[in-house]
Amino acid sequence: MEKKIIELSGVKVYRNNQLTLDIEQLAVASGELIAVSGANGAGKSTLLQVLNMLLPYQQGLLTLFGQDVAKGGQENARRLSSMMFQETLLVDGTVYDNVALPLKFRSYPQAQITEQVMAVLKTFQCHHLADRQAKQLSGGEAQRVGLARALVYRPQLLLLDEPFAALDTASRTAILTDLKQVATLNQLTVLLISHNFNDVLYFADRVVVLADGRIIQDDCPEVVLRRPASREVAVLVDMDNILPCQVEVSGQEAIFHLPGGLAFKRNSATSQNHSLYTKANACCLPGDAIYILNEGSALRQLPMVTVCGTVAGITPGIGAYKIRVEARGLSLTVRAPREQILTLTSGSNVEVAFSPDEVQLV
Repeated sequence: MEKKIIELSGVKVYRNNQLTLDIEQLAVASGELIAVSGANGAGKSTLLQVLNMLLPYQQGLLTLFGQDVAKGGQENARRLSSMMFQETLLVDGTVYDNVALPLKFRSYPQAQITEQVMAVLKTFQCHHLADRQAKQLSGGEAQRVGLARALVYRPQLLLLDEPFAALDTASRTAILTDLKQVATLNQLTVLLISHNFNDVLYFADRVVVLADGRIIQDDCPEVVLRRPASREVAVLVDMDNILPCQVEVSGQEAIFHLPGGLAFKRNSATSQNHSLYTKANACCLPGDAIYILNEGSALRQLPMVTVCGTVAGITPGIGAYKIRVEARGLSLTVRAPREQILTLTSGSNVEVAFSPDEVQLV
């Protein structure tokens, strides 16, 4: 049985008599790497502040490391947790002095302080900065030093409130690479707030999406990316295609109606889905689930929805190009490898296809 590091049940936080956080259930096991995502004001920072006991909650149960924090578990939780904010606050002095602070506060022997400080600086590739003044560090260096300081006393839980948001993509990826390796090796539990879904896909095993202080989706990154639970989540993950849609349900069959008279069928598997089918007014479709058909394509033998259109624009990208196709009143974004679109230009006539099973109602 997995050890639970965090358990919340019915936790509510009010500010100025307004409910700002309402977590029915959330459990985090030891070693999980979790991204907490959501729009501005969704409650992400509030959740982390509650977990770090910086903000009181008015209702519910919060258990950290198996202890109810309302019944004396706060001291143990603080000893085993660490938090890093968006702005790294370094004190005057050297990098070594800054990273050593948590150990000095805990009255560690000097020899052990030196050993752990130099070890963690080496882990995050900044041991050569040990004697440099903290105020002379670049942004990326300061974030690495801040992360080293957060982990020098070897906590079991690390809370990250968008500490890498201001860094360039290469620097963020490098830091997340090192952090993920450290977390995996040491069974460290990490909750990372991030608006950047590329970071989420790269780092996290699980994504918790918040809106209005509530959890609206909790799943692995790929499911959140390709099967968003709501339009709000679809917008958050920058879904390529969010299309107006009406659905008719007849028995076990659902008929999707999109603009331009485009319609297709798929099975409506359960009565539970019936409500979702009839309430939905939009559907979403990842760009890499839409295929550009060539003559003789094997995809023509599959039960695909096909539509003819015109290329309205091509945007280069790393890994895949984005092709905007105007088809029967629909504007579709298709993602395809460069070699598949070399012969296409704006104005080219194309036929595209997708599987009905890839369409997600929101």
